[in-house]
Amino acid sequence: MKNNYNKTQSGRSAGWIAHQHGGLGVGGSSPLAPTINFFVIVPAYNEERKIGIFLEELAKIVPLEKVIVIDDGSTDHTYELAKKTGCIVLKNKINSGKGAAQKAGFEEAMKRGAEYIITMDADLQHDPAYIPLFIDKLMAGYDIVIGSRWQELHKMPRDRYLSNRLTTLAISLLTGRKVMDTQSGFRAIRSEVLKRIELKTNKYETESELLIKALLKGFKVGYVEIEARYGDESSKINRFVDTLRFLRMYVGLVWQSG
Repeated sequence: MKNNYNKTQSGRSAGWIAHQHGGLGVGGSSPLAPTINFFVIVPAYNEERKIGIFLEELAKIVPLEKVIVIDDGSTDHTYELAKKTGCIVLKNKINSGKGAAQKAGFEEAMKRGAEYIITMDADLQHDPAYIPLFIDKLMAGYDIVIGSRWQELHKMPRDRYLSNRLTTLAISLLTGRKVMDTQSGFRAIRSEVLKRIELKTNKYETESELLIKALLKGFKVGYVEIEARYGDESSKINRFVDTLRFLRMYVGLVWQSG
């Protein structure tokens, strides 16, 4: 698979940054590896074509024993392929939604003493080489770090672009804080945030619920500029149904905050 890494604001590629950090505990010299306890959680649903490639990429940056894959009721071989790699694999008996899978991952990571949690998607949209930058931001004092594709939104499929802009505007208005790329699933979260927030949703709107509640509680949100990688994948989001779910969650939070 060809990786054309975008340049970061410093002018350095994600691949260069990962090399300089030496990975996070994978035979490299990163000073972060021995001093922090973090896990990467990866919700996955019917990703047998890509999960192996994704975990192979991830293993270059993060030890696989620090990776938690949550198979959200897949009907293919996602679970078996993930299990073969040696990472931690949880399985939902039925497809419960991305939010439910993430919450299961959060719980498992915190049971294992995680100070920080990174969330990624399994469909190869997220380049693991950026992970050291997310860790750096957390260590600098941010509570949530979002992988922003803001500079590359023009590469997004049109429906995703419009949805992203509208939900980002809505969240900015509700919280009184300017935010970027609220639909990005590539994030890093301090575990203290999760301990202080009760998540009530279970689908794609959970990521927005977490961000809104964190902003309303005054947590500090930062960004890492990332590459937008789009392939031949078809989105699992139902634009109509999931937009209605977002609106129901959003109106409920507006009502509470008012």
